[in-house]
Parts: sequence; structure tokens; C-alpha cells
Amino acid sequence: MLRFLARLALVVAGCAMLAGPCFAHATLLGSEPAEGSVVATPPAKMRLSFNEPVTPLVFKLFDPDGRSADVTATAQDNDLLVELPAAGGEGTYALSWRVTSADGHPIGGTATFSIGHASHRAAAETARTSATAPLIWLTRIGVYIGWIGGVGGAFFLMAVAAGRRPAVADRAIAALLGLGGVATLFSFGLQGLDELGGNLASLGRAAPWLAGLQSPYGGTLCLGVVALVLAALALRLPAGKVAAGTASAALVAVAFALTLSGHASTAAPAWAARPALALHGAAAALWGGSLLPLLLLVVTRHEGAGRSALRLSALLLPTVAVLALSGLTLAILQGVTVATLTGTDYGRLLAGKLLLVLAMLGIGALNRRILVPRLAIGGDGHFRHLRQVLMVDVCLLLLVLAVVAGWRFTPPPRSIAAAEAALRHRSMLHIHTARGMAMIEIGGQGDLDIRLSGADGRPLAAQEVRVSLANPAAGVEPLQRQATLVANGHWRVDGLIFPVGGAWTLRLGVLVSDFDSLSLEGTLTVP
Repeated sequence: MLRFLARLALVVAGCAMLAGPCFAHATLLGSEPAEGSVVATPPAKMRLSFNEPVTPLVFKLFDPDGRSADVTATAQDNDLLVELPAAGGEGTYALSWRVTSADGHPIGGTATFSIGHASHRAAAETARTSATAPLIWLTRIGVYIGWIGGVGGAFFLMAVAAGRRPAVADRAIAALLGLGGVATLFSFGLQGLDELGGNLASLGRAAPWLAGLQSPYGGTLCLGVVALVLAALALRLPAGKVAAGTASAALVAVAFALTLSGHASTAAPAWAARPALALHGAAAALWGGSLLPLLLLVVTRHEGAGRSALRLSALLLPTVAVLALSGLTLAILQGVTVATLTGTDYGRLLAGKLLLVLAMLGIGALNRRILVPRLAIGGDGHFRHLRQVLMVDVCLLLLVLAVVAGWRFTPPPRSIAAAEAALRHRSMLHIHTARGMAMIEIGGQGDLDIRLSGADGRPLAAQEVRVSLANPAAGVEPLQRQATLVANGHWRVDGLIFPVGGAWTLRLGVLVSDFDSLSLEGTLTVP
């Protein structure tokens, strides 16, 4: 049996390498015209810049009077170019946008700019109804129940228990597969609804279903349907190698499906992330899927209960090892640290999952060392104790699946860090002249960090640095500040308040000595 599982693991890992390129969770880095900026003339296009390539979905432009018009966007590397209609007049405009990131998760927002002068903020569309997110979460739980409990349960019955089971076990696993099928099919519509930003009434139209089918998550769902069908077929086949092989194919399909979309599937490097995710999913299905059918074998006092429990107990150690190593790999690739375990929503969900899994591991150790060996002795007490422990195990598994489903709404730490780094890069200005250079960066508290160097690249010693910031297009008078020396070549301006974002003209007046000065000028993008 262990050799069979080893070969199955190689198949799972190999299939995982067939997926496409890796990206992070998409984040808007900025827009042109910049957020909140004031321009003198109506722009013909608007540029939205992201940290990765995205797929445009729905775009609407709201004028100062609240009227909306649908607009189109075209992708250009990591940017989207939005064609804007002829402006109706001066005031504030709002572009409501919605895109799909490479991991299959839709994101959206609103970018504003003003023509001539700022008016009251344009009335953009309200956020999606709060009923959509809970439905997405609940259907995701249903999908996991079908894929982990149903497909994993079928694998246990046909490959581990070798087909020896009571009829109630078949009915229970068939019910889990049915629940998973309904949740999987319904997920197509909810995914499209999330992408298009519609309400629940839109499910009566074909558009959200087609959008969900064409999304990256649609590929995951399609392969999940194949896995559910194979698992259901395995239950109908006579016990033997064909049934076990069919159930194994269903398990491989589930593992491969998980690599086609989602946060973990888009982590880099792909050669480590995708096999780790596939093995993690397969191990979870093997372990989690065995709990309910084993419970039913024990409840019915089936003659194969003891033998099946012993076979599963022998498999748990390598299964848990694969689960732990693959999970650790994924956590490292997702940028999880001790700080992010409590400092991010993703980390808090991971911490909750780990606590639940540790409890399940404790129960598994109890079963393997004490309860399962006692089944060979017989007696109502031993069956009753194992039944009670397995019932707790099943409840813990449901909680784990509920927690994992919550990751649908939380970007991992690596995506947050990548977005923050990209935003910092966009808020930097490098000025290079024949006499000297300056690196200017906007800090998180409105600080301006200035590093000066000479033509030779060494820190430039200066007596005084004056900073001037102007935004004529927004009608803002120049901001004049005196920089404070931090270290040789390092100056800082604290507490800057930019009334509007956008492109600001920055001028540095550097007094090198009583007889020498340096003037540097460039355009600084203020988010």
C-alpha cells in the first residue's frame, strides 16, 4: 500500500508541474491621471497600473452629476488603458473598475480625478451586496467537503478498505459527492457574479455563469467536476483494482485542480509551489476523507472496521509527513513569518488552521497507539471510544475546511509585501546630473527622504538643502521646506502634507559650500 501511495504522490507532483506561469495577488499601484489629481484638459485615456498582468472585466465612468457610462479597457503589460468618453464639463470624475488577478480572484476599486477644479466626489457604484461574500464562502466550504470528504472518502473505501464496507458508507460518501457537485456548479455563477460585480438577481442571466467558466477558477471547478464524477463511478464499480484505480484518478484530479488557481498556486517558484500544493491537497483528501467512512464502519460494527483502521493507521505517519512538509513549503513561499501570523488576516486564519490540525494530530496519535489496536480485542467499550473520538475528528475537519475557505478573501503576506514594495518604488524619484545625484522617496508619514551623492557615487556633503514642491495643474502653490541633516549625504523633510496626489515638480537647492551650489529638478509621483 505504501508503494502504491508513493507512486500516486509522484503522479500528483508531476501533474502539478503542468500549470501555467506564477504571479501574485493583483494590487493597484497607481493611475494616470493620479488619484485625486486635477488636470487642466480632459484626458482621452486613463492608465491603471498593477503589480502583475490583470484581465479587465467591468469599467464605468461617473461624471460630476452622477451619470455613468460604460468604458472599455485594454491590457498593456501590467497596465490597463481605459478609453474615456468626451468629458461633459468640469468637476470630479470617478472610474469604477473591476479586474481578475492571475490567481483567479476578482478585485475592484474606484479611481478619481478632476477636470479644471475639484467638485463633490462623483457618485460611484456601491460595493457588492454583503450577501455575496458569505455565499461564496459557504459554497467554497461545500466544494471542499465534496472534494476532500467525498473524493477522499471514495478513495478510502475502494483503495484502503479494499471495497469492504456497509451500504450506509456508500450512501454517505455519495451524499458528500452530491453536495460537492451542487456547490461546484453553483460556484461557477458566484465566481462570475463576483467578477462582474452584479447582485444575486443576475444569476438568472447567462453572463455570470459564462464569466465564471472562463475564469482561472473555472478551470479548477471543471477539473473538480471530473474528480467528483470519477469518485461516484468508483463507488458503483465492483471492489477491485479498477475501482481503486478510478478512485485514485479522482484523487489526482482534485490535487491537480487545486494548482490551477488560488493564492498558493501562484506563488513562486512554480516548481516548488505547485507540487507542494498538489501533495498537500492529496494528503488532506486521504486523511480527511477517511474519517467519515471509518466512523461509519465503527458505528455499524462492520467486520472490516478493525482491518481498515489498522491499514489507515499505518498510512497516517507518511501522510502527515507529506502534509506537514508541503504545508511548511507553502507557508514559506507565501511569506509567512511569526509577525504575519498575528499581523495579517491570512496569518490569523493560518494560525487557526494549525491549532485545529494539531488537535486532529493528537487524536490521530491516540487512535494509532491506543484505540485502534484495542479493536482487535473486541468489546463495546473500545468501539464506543473510537466512535466518540472519530466524531470529534470529523467536526474538527469541518472547522478546518471553513477556515481554509476564508483564504478566498485574504491576500497572502507575499502579495502584501510585493504591493508595498511596488508602491514604494513608484513613490521614488532618481535625479541624475553630471555634477550629482539625488534619490528621493516619500515615507509613510508624509516624510521626504533625500540621499545626495556626487558624480563619483559617494555621499555628497552639503551645508543646506531646500526643497520646493509644486503642482500647477492642481492650482497648488509651491511648498517650500528646509531639509534636516540625518547623516552625511542623507537629508529628511518631516510632516509633509500633499493636498492632492499626482505629478509634483520637485526642486532641490543644495548649498555645497559658500561658493558652490547644486540645483536638481524632477517629477515626483504622489499616490
